[in-house]
Amino acid sequence: NGVKKGIYKYDVFSHSIIRLIEGDKRNELRLAALNQDSITKAQIVIVITAISDRTTKAYGNRGMMYVYMEAGHCGQNIYLQAEALGLGTVAIGAFKDTEVKKILPAAENEQPLYIFPVGIKR
Repeated sequence: NGVKKGIYKYDVFSHSIIRLIEGDKRNELRLAALNQDSITKAQIVIVITAISDRTTKAYGNRGMMYVYMEAGHCGQNIYLQAEALGLGTVAIGAFKDTEVKKILPAAENEQPLYIFPVGIKR
């Protein structure tokens, strides 16, 4: 309640969200995700992205494994928290990366990894 429609980015330093774009972009995201309608039905959609250069700089090629492991951990926590709140979610991995990046917007070296629509169970 009270959160205006838009695209927000989580700020790890202030543990808060910052609105980057105003308005509802769920339909555009649905189209980028091969018309998966759970995106437009959800009350919130979480997109997990990664800037893998940060991890591979420290760990070399093995860093990519860590990026995917952390994305999986985040996804598991989204599922657990949704369940605890009586909500539902689904992990979506089928989407057009370049289209999702345009919608967010994402940095040139930032890759979308997962989309999680979260909403009321039906």
